[in-house]
Amino acid sequence: MRIFIAVEPPGRLREEIGRLTARYFESRLPGFRWVKPENIHLTLRFLGEIDPAGLDGLTQAVCSAAARSTPFELAVESLGFFGSKQKPRVVWLGLGASPQLSALASEVEGAVAKAGFGRADKPFRAHLTLARTKRSPAGAPDWEGIRSILPSSWPEWKVRRVEIIKSTLTPSGPVYQTLARCPLIGEAGEITDEGGQ
Repeated sequence: MRIFIAVEPPGRLREEIGRLTARYFESRLPGFRWVKPENIHLTLRFLGEIDPAGLDGLTQAVCSAAARSTPFELAVESLGFFGSKQKPRVVWLGLGASPQLSALASEVEGAVAKAGFGRADKPFRAHLTLARTKRSPAGAPDWEGIRSILPSSWPEWKVRRVEIIKSTLTPSGPVYQTLARCPLIGEAGEITDEGGQ
């Protein structure tokens, strides 16, 4: 099974991203494949294919790491890209600096490695992927114009849990299924196994 560990943004933030994508982004950034709002997430660690037999151990490791953090606030701060300014490969929303998020990502990384899933091949970068390129744009995007239509403030985002998510690739895009929710200290509840629902 194909697995990643993530923090899910609140519904209001996803709705705002969907509104901006439909009204502005798609027309100003042609040639991109846009992520469905319901699929947008903050990836803490992508594992790729793992043996299903290792899921219980992974869940215990991630939930133990999450339990060492307390709930905290995140805020969308900027729009950016990977690749060159003329030929971006990925468009994303960046998040404001958060020592709590950095600590959580570090805890999760250490727990995953200790559980036998290896180390990440690239450093953690706090961002929400909005789109990936399908073809090179005809010209350099008007980044200044695009950023000018962004809201001055974004919906509030409080991180209360980390999720272990299964990704199934289909011709119409990935389908995500939460396998476990790992609460941060201060939130009621125990490890929740979704049991295939």
